[in-house]
Amino acid sequence: MSLTLYRVSAFPRGNFGGNEAGVVLDAHGLTDTQMLEIAKRVNFSETAFVLPSDSADYRLRYFSPTVEVPLCGHATIATFNLMRNLDMLIKDHYTIETNEGILDVHIREGNVTMQMKKPVFDEPLDKAEVAKALDIDPSIINDLPIQVVSTGIREIFMGVNSRIALENLTIPTENIVALCQRVNAEGLYIYTFESVEGGHAHGRNFIPMVGIVEESATGTASGALACYLNKHHDESVTDYVFEQGYTMYKPSKITVSLRKEGDTITGVYVGGTMRLIDKILGFMPSSEDVEVSA
Repeated sequence: MSLTLYRVSAFPRGNFGGNEAGVVLDAHGLTDTQMLEIAKRVNFSETAFVLPSDSADYRLRYFSPTVEVPLCGHATIATFNLMRNLDMLIKDHYTIETNEGILDVHIREGNVTMQMKKPVFDEPLDKAEVAKALDIDPSIINDLPIQVVSTGIREIFMGVNSRIALENLTIPTENIVALCQRVNAEGLYIYTFESVEGGHAHGRNFIPMVGIVEESATGTASGALACYLNKHHDESVTDYVFEQGYTMYKPSKITVSLRKEGDTITGVYVGGTMRLIDKILGFMPSSEDVEVSA
């Protein structure tokens, strides 16, 4: 089987940065083992595989280098930006089947937005216990609750008082893993309200549970962060811009829009652009013999 593999970056800040993803647009016939093998060889945080669906316009599956993950925002944004740029799309609205359910994707001339699941909030965690578990100074943590929130992927959200504190954090991966295992979360998202370019929050996301030490742009976490901030910080704000990836020298810009009915969040939509890195022609799941075309 010969494939074309696209390497792209979602949520870039202009023509730089973002979060890399692999995209295979015709994955029909690939086995789970082959998809995982391809994701390992691509070695980005996720690779998206586009398949036919009986219940939606497309089915998307996502693999990190180590496991299949149920949903990946940045790889979805990258996939549909790519498909639009290749003139593969004829509508401005599509449905996708994922392992987290059927979701909507909206195609615009300059970006793509995707629907997240409605937020689910756990009970807040104890600040002193979290600080001890992560071996950090509790005085750098802000006054908002530390909480697991999910719009598709369960993550812990914790705020710190300054961007310097955020940039200087060096939390051992084993500490994050132990905390995530204890609260049944996939990752730890740490944010500050001190932005670089006027974003509503500036964040870092650690997801070692799926083999990602730190990720430069995370759509699912951004959707959950917007819900968290709307609930705990300012209920009047429904449109957000988040910054991520700056400490990795991969600056990223992610937008989130919330729909509300009264105090209830009824819709979560994450948006962003994409830049093409390159494409690999004649890619074989078990062969290193490939041709790269920019």
